[in-house]
Amino acid sequence: MNFAILASIIVFCIWLAYEIKKHNKKQKKGTAAFWEKEMKADATRKQPLDDLNYIVLPEEILNVFVEEIPDPIEDSAKFIQHAATVKIVNLGYITNTDLKLRYGAANLEILSEYDQNFTLLARHLQTIGEYFYEQKDYANTKLFLEYAVSIQSDLMGTYRTLASVYNEEGNTAGLDYLISNASLLPGLTKGPILKYLYDLRPEGTNEQESILDILD
Repeated sequence: MNFAILASIIVFCIWLAYEIKKHNKKQKKGTAAFWEKEMKADATRKQPLDDLNYIVLPEEILNVFVEEIPDPIEDSAKFIQHAATVKIVNLGYITNTDLKLRYGAANLEILSEYDQNFTLLARHLQTIGEYFYEQKDYANTKLFLEYAVSIQSDLMGTYRTLASVYNEEGNTAGLDYLISNASLLPGLTKGPILKYLYDLRPEGTNEQESILDILD
């Protein structure tokens, strides 16, 4: 075997062994830090929940179904009425460990309930918005879906439907409104939603700026 090739293989093997050792050391250190943080979180005493950003449904949303509820969205409409009686908080962007550190381990169950209420609210707002869109009732479509956007729902369907409404209305500022709100989303769906919205922009948009916004 050529000496140069043999030397290259030896060097590669040494480098690979070093990288594996470094990765294992880093992973072990990260695991230890995680469990240390988790233990600290579990030991945190119960704290007040006064500073949570509670969601309160506006009257214009609640009043839509006061007199009549269309059969296809009966369950969603009933949930909207129920949502006015429970506590709702968007906590999907905060880990359970961080929640326990901030509010105490004893509050984790109730906080999970508040966050689940938000998840259900976002889904039902989308269901209702899509129903009104199919009925060509754009006023109510925007009422429900724009509210969903305002409380940081990260459902792609919400943005798709609203973008379709703005397009059909010729509302060019509507797309910028959606992009502005989507750029504030804290979750993993931010990127795909922004990409979808930027793809709807007219030709001539600064592509470099769009990519930077998506990766921000």
